[in-house]
Amino acid sequence: MREIILLKRENEVRKLSASKAYKQLILGMLSLFIVMAIGRFSYTPILPFMQKATHLSNQDAGLLATINYLGYLIGAMIPTFLIMRSKVIDLKIYLLINIISVLLMGFTHDFITWNVLRFVAGITSGTVFVLSSNVVLEGLNKGGKSHLSGFLYSGVGIGIFTSSIFVQLYTDSETWSSTWIILGVVSLLMGSIVIFLMKDIKEPLNLKQKKLNIETDKNETYTKWFMVFFSIAYLLEGAGYIVTGTFLVAIVESIPNLKEYAALSWMFVGLTAIPSCVLWSILGNKIGYIKAIYLAFMLQFIGVILPVFSHTTISLIISSCLFGGTFLGLTTLFMSRGQIMSAISGKNLVALLTFFYSLGQVIAPYFAGILIGDTDNYNGALIFASSLLVLAIIAIFLSQRQRQQT
Repeated sequence: MREIILLKRENEVRKLSASKAYKQLILGMLSLFIVMAIGRFSYTPILPFMQKATHLSNQDAGLLATINYLGYLIGAMIPTFLIMRSKVIDLKIYLLINIISVLLMGFTHDFITWNVLRFVAGITSGTVFVLSSNVVLEGLNKGGKSHLSGFLYSGVGIGIFTSSIFVQLYTDSETWSSTWIILGVVSLLMGSIVIFLMKDIKEPLNLKQKKLNIETDKNETYTKWFMVFFSIAYLLEGAGYIVTGTFLVAIVESIPNLKEYAALSWMFVGLTAIPSCVLWSILGNKIGYIKAIYLAFMLQFIGVILPVFSHTTISLIISSCLFGGTFLGLTTLFMSRGQIMSAISGKNLVALLTFFYSLGQVIAPYFAGILIGDTDNYNGALIFASSLLVLAIIAIFLSQRQRQQT
């Protein structure tokens, strides 16, 4: 009888943990929707209209992006060294600050103020990204739902898709500032849901699930040089993808026969990004994460370089879809591998990978802006970005030569 009661109690706890895990997942998706899709990436479709209205140069546009990504780099490392109250409470604080920084973008035309606001948005995007990942993945693990982790990052794709539709329908050179304000208000409404509903999950870890995650790679060890090359590959991905991530809409805007589809190009990025995290996670489990990373890098390379050689509507759609379908997928593949390696080594390798990724994002936009200069020719920047992706593939190859099987 006692065994039956204990089994019944265990099932009840498991169901409760699973229910809270689902709730945590949805709130985490909302958080990433706000800080990533709006706080970071809404800058991309709004940028051409800001440039028209304020005569913002390509160099200054690249600098604004770099400032934002520098903030992201700093923000991504903060939770590693400083938790003020708890992960959940800190997440809510940074989320609110991020929303305010977006809202204020529409109330000023001052370039220095923009830099400050984009820097703050970058810091808070980074902290919320890391904290959301930690809180949600811990919650999924406690509820025995770790296989749903890919859905978390799809919140970014959903946000990019919906916000780009709004920008396409509403924004022009006269309404760009109100676009920031409206996005800020929408973020505040969604953020309120997170602030009032997200709580810590205090149930004990689902040990069976945790053990399973670790044992999937129990025969693998990772050398120092493996981590060096693996981290370099992720740094190069951060640098390679972000050029297109920053200038895609401006690139399309510069092509006369595609000008009207500029904002829609970002919509296709978001549309394909929505399922990409889940699909790449499934593919990684089926063919192996390294093969999946190779494939994602090659498809992203095609998506980035294609606008250099073709200016047709079809090539624009293909390029946007390949880019959107891989950049979050690669994040999922690298982060899931980082979590497994962290469990094996006992070190916070997720934070290390995030740091290198952010570093790549800081460096690349500035150099891309220099390559673009005062012209509307983005070919040099795209060739630069695609070259970085080729180097990333080489770095992954070198990392595999350093991996040991015991």
